[in-house]
Amino acid sequence: MNLNVRPPKSGPMKIGILPQGGKEWIAGVVYLQNLVRALNLLPEAERPSLYFILGPGMTVEDHRDLGAHLPPSKHYAFRAGTSLRQKIRELLRAGRFLREPISAERLVRRLKLTALFPVQGSLGRDFPCSWIGWIPDFQHKRLAQYFSAAELRGRDESFQRIVDEAAHVVVSSQDAYVDLMRWFPIASERASVFPFVSVPAEEWYAGDPRPVTEGFGLPKKYLIFPSQFWIHKNHKCAFEAIRILRETSCPEIALVCTGRTYDYRHPGYARELLDDLKRHGLERNVYCLGLLGRQAQIQLVRGAAAVVQPSFFEGWSSLVEDARALGKKIYVSDIPVHREQDPPDAEYFSPESPEELAALVARDWERLSPGPDRAREQEAFSVQRARAAHFARSFIKIIQEAVRS
Repeated sequence: MNLNVRPPKSGPMKIGILPQGGKEWIAGVVYLQNLVRALNLLPEAERPSLYFILGPGMTVEDHRDLGAHLPPSKHYAFRAGTSLRQKIRELLRAGRFLREPISAERLVRRLKLTALFPVQGSLGRDFPCSWIGWIPDFQHKRLAQYFSAAELRGRDESFQRIVDEAAHVVVSSQDAYVDLMRWFPIASERASVFPFVSVPAEEWYAGDPRPVTEGFGLPKKYLIFPSQFWIHKNHKCAFEAIRILRETSCPEIALVCTGRTYDYRHPGYARELLDDLKRHGLERNVYCLGLLGRQAQIQLVRGAAAVVQPSFFEGWSSLVEDARALGKKIYVSDIPVHREQDPPDAEYFSPESPEELAALVARDWERLSPGPDRAREQEAFSVQRARAAHFARSFIKIIQEAVRS
């Protein structure tokens, strides 16, 4: 659909936000942090009322860095249609959060919610408010070799229910929209492309990265690749490029990696990568720091000379968005969604060719400087605030479309 963005004419809406992600999927957490920040930047007359809607056992701990912008949390204990045994089980599981046992349906009616977003598992056609399905990507279709038969079947069934039953469906890129229409056709008026934007907090730019980099014992000049150690993220390409650089033109080259070192689909993958580093003697060139807090990660990106993103597949890359928000140069894999994101100061390489990546870095290494570059950061910050307003108003228009449908 065409998003001609205008401020809404109606009064404030009440929108339920369903927390996504966690340590297993940081991108889901970051997605909602960006959305909430963007909405809170709108003028008060345009700003919707937000609530975190939490199911049994759910918390908002991963979103605490929103600080004063953290929406109020509302808990439900079960779905209205579940069995009595399941309701009792869920009540026992979630009782410490609840003042009273309440179903999701009753909570939505009590709050008089306009809509719920993002929904990644169908709530059914009869749910008492409009709900918007979010399908981040179709990796299981594009890279089926990375998934079990059961997960392929499960994702197909889940996505089909979302497409059939949601008031509206959101994907994050035109690339994903093509996939949606190919594999899960839906009427175009019930589907939107809604690319997210990194919405930086002012404190991102206020600090000095040096205490963080020195605390990890990092060299002054380094590249950074902050990403979960999932097989499609293609760490092997980055590590091989570092080996080539170390053995040819840049013996002092350094790459910093952050992110959880576990892929549930391939539990031994991270160990294979670390073993390869040791085999090639790259322990002093590649620093794997594990999962860090958001603020520490941002400071490491600020301090980097450049960002590396070699992924085979993305729905819409949060790393590319962060690099844009921080004014960073980025070496990025030449895949359609990265071309669609079109980050400034980007160099593209084939994700199948560590040699291409190594050649680009070797060409630039001498003139790359450690960050932060405060002039570029200030320029990026201004641009991102404008993009954030568009992001927020696009979301409100999608909610309006969903309610009308």
